[in-house]
Amino acid sequence: MYSKSLFSAVLFRIILIIISSFAFISIIPHLHKEYYLSLLGIGILIIYQVYNLVHYVNKTNRKLAHFFNSVRNDDAVLTYSHDHEGKIFDSLNTSLDELNSTIGEMRRRNARQSLFLNNLVEHVGVGLISYTRDGNVEIFNKAAKELLQRSQLSNIQEITLKYPELYMSILQLQPNNQQLVKVMTKQSVLFLSLKLSIFMSERKTINLLSIQNIRTELEQRELESWQKLIRVLTHEMSNSISPIISLANTTKKYFVKKGAGSIRKCDELDDASLHKAVNSLDTIETTGKGLIDFVGKYRSLTALPQPKFEKFIICDLFEKLHNLLIEEADTNSIALEFSCSPYALELTADFNLLEKVLINLIKNAYQALEKSYDRRVQLKAYKNIENRVILEVKDNGCGISSNIIDDIFIPFYTTKNKGSGIGLSISRQIMRLHSGTITASSIQNNETVFSLVF
Repeated sequence: MYSKSLFSAVLFRIILIIISSFAFISIIPHLHKEYYLSLLGIGILIIYQVYNLVHYVNKTNRKLAHFFNSVRNDDAVLTYSHDHEGKIFDSLNTSLDELNSTIGEMRRRNARQSLFLNNLVEHVGVGLISYTRDGNVEIFNKAAKELLQRSQLSNIQEITLKYPELYMSILQLQPNNQQLVKVMTKQSVLFLSLKLSIFMSERKTINLLSIQNIRTELEQRELESWQKLIRVLTHEMSNSISPIISLANTTKKYFVKKGAGSIRKCDELDDASLHKAVNSLDTIETTGKGLIDFVGKYRSLTALPQPKFEKFIICDLFEKLHNLLIEEADTNSIALEFSCSPYALELTADFNLLEKVLINLIKNAYQALEKSYDRRVQLKAYKNIENRVILEVKDNGCGISSNIIDDIFIPFYTTKNKGSGIGLSISRQIMRLHSGTITASSIQNNETVFSLVF
């Protein structure tokens, strides 16, 4: 509406200037008739009309320039609606006031949101530090101050003054990767979990570092792990030692007189007693060997070799696994399927250790399919949205009950009659040596998926 009115007003003034100009030109031939005063008057009128047109147009420009300068300078009390400069400019003033009101409301909303976010960042329990590529710190919240025992931090390099090992870990930290750092302080030891995110803000790169002290959680997890391990160890050792004690007592009775407690003489021993004693000793020997074997397996959990990292194409590993396991799969009518996306997907890991992990998982999947009809084991490799390599072993077998799925990685825990209970424990340790994880998910009587994340 305002633009149409302005156009009409400008057009009217231009028409007047044109009419005046024609009048001025028409008088020029009659100068000899003494029309000098008329010519002068029309000339002055034309100059005034041109000045009025320029002033009228510039008035709009000045008003808009003043409005934008006021907005730029955060003038909250700016109003135009009471200027009473005519119908056309009253419409412009109303529009500018409405726009100014909208901008003001947006500013207030942004201020409230900024205040909320600042309070959220300040009171969140995780330490947050945001800094630019040059290391200049922009956010240093309360939790980070308490962890680092600093009231302020202007540059990320200042961390090296008190915690040089933490600063080196921050420099080596890759985006979206989590790292655990042990930091010694005068009062205690901190186990800090670090995670770095990088994003763009106002055409500059911002690093957002989260720092969390997980010592309490680690100690709780460690205590729970020890309790579970001790339960399993005591259970297994009790199962082995109890029969030995019982057999030892039984064997002793063959050589001790009832009631008297004295040892029988050789001529008092019959063949049946000697035969039973030998059988008991054989059983004790077998149980003892089993206990030694159990201790040997426990030792194997703590004697894993350090991985020898090399870059290889995952499909080459899959091809070797296919050659090793296809015969057993065919014998048991199991469809063994491999897929890799992209086909030339590479991984840096210990080829042999990873092969052992996958063989163990695939053989576990074979055993889970014993009571299934349409037997399938699928092994696939791909990259997730975080650009991390994922290897999955999936079967459509009996599944794992939800109440035991958290215990399957505990050393010596097994649901099999002849299982050792160390395969998945060793697999988890191998993945930790690769700075990766292994997880299991299952739907009972439907499917089980083991995921290796690198």
